[in-house]
Amino acid sequence: MRDSVLFYRSFYDALKNIPPDERLKVYDSIMEYSMYDNEPDLDGVALAIFLLAKPQIDANNKRYANGCRPKNKQKNTEAEAKHKQDESNVEAKEKENVKENVKEKDNTYSCAFEVLWATYPRKKEKANAYKCYKARLADGFSEDELMTAVKRYADECKARGTEARYIKLGATFLGLSTPFQDYLGDYKPEDSGGGKHKSFDNFERRSYDMEALERGLIGS
Repeated sequence: MRDSVLFYRSFYDALKNIPPDERLKVYDSIMEYSMYDNEPDLDGVALAIFLLAKPQIDANNKRYANGCRPKNKQKNTEAEAKHKQDESNVEAKEKENVKENVKEKDNTYSCAFEVLWATYPRKKEKANAYKCYKARLADGFSEDELMTAVKRYADECKARGTEARYIKLGATFLGLSTPFQDYLGDYKPEDSGGGKHKSFDNFERRSYDMEALERGLIGS
């Protein structure tokens, strides 16, 4: 059963010239057949006009049955799918924002470390150096102590003209074995003009690749 009917101008033109009682029969027949699929009981001119209109009514009813309702259902389905996709996109974007925030937070360095890092003579693997820096603070060393050690080490490297590849990585200098402690307490700068050196100075003066040695020791 349909809720509406298409009534064409051609129907009206064919009906307007027949007697009113015949015209009414045809009108009623078109409505009954279009909405309820009831075959009319007509004859003569009224039947002829109805038979002319019937193919168009059948075509309209077929389009309604096969096209309108499924199309509306399809539109609803597409709208639901789009809504779900939009929700998924929003959720994915929120997750990505959380990851970016966490990443940004993880890569945020303290002001004291930034000053220390600006002084350190080898700018490589900053994140690892910061982890060791925080670990040494947790061990009880102060920011001033670590800064003093770094400054003295940097001055020593500069005075001796140490090549970058022979300078310890920041993570090594501030590592668990605490080599930075050699530059604290009663540390005295070495005489770079040929004076007495530390007993292990000859090791560093050889053409060793410190980075390769350090990585070998930590198994990386």
